[in-house]
Amino acid sequence: MILGIFRILGIILFLYLTWRNLREDYREEDLISYSWLSMLAFFLGGRLIFGLMNWGIWNENYYDWINFWQKPGISFTGGYVVFLIISYLVANQRGWKLLTLAEDIINSFMVFISLIFLEEVFKSNFDLKSVSLFLALIFGWFLTSRVKKKYRSFVWYKSGKKGFAYFFANFIIMFLLGLILFWFKEDMVYPILYLSGSLIFLIGLFILGEVFEPLQILGRKK
Repeated sequence: MILGIFRILGIILFLYLTWRNLREDYREEDLISYSWLSMLAFFLGGRLIFGLMNWGIWNENYYDWINFWQKPGISFTGGYVVFLIISYLVANQRGWKLLTLAEDIINSFMVFISLIFLEEVFKSNFDLKSVSLFLALIFGWFLTSRVKKKYRSFVWYKSGKKGFAYFFANFIIMFLLGLILFWFKEDMVYPILYLSGSLIFLIGLFILGEVFEPLQILGRKK
């Protein structure tokens, strides 16, 4: 119960940092409602997907789904997917550019998810796998923060479009998490899922940067 402070702190920091960093570019009312909705989507979506993945094993009755204290359990991967879906729907409704929003909130979300992972470290009594996953997340965040300031100067990233940090963070972090889970011989579903997701985001990064455009031009000339 005491460790729940990490989640509460993560939510508070996400709400505050999102408001502070984006308030000049978005209406504050819309921004606040999006922040709360996205956090709710993360936890409820993660809970729902966890329950579905452990159907008949984890839950004995319908009450278990809302019994967060005696029946803990959440899929962070599922929560993140639902978080992205809600972000897409809100951005579409509000007329926001999705990739711009994704890049603008990357730091806020990384603070939030880092505290979630840190909670898992304490829960596991500093189990090597949990510590490794946390350090991989921090390292991926560090690399993202470094390239975020410089990506517009990259020669190969011709478009210079916003969204680089979002694609890069997902690519590098999913890659590292996938390798770690593979190393610890986790159920192969998750390593494959993360490594496949990493490849998809890498391809998306190249497409966004119009890296493949010269090849398309050469193809048309032929």
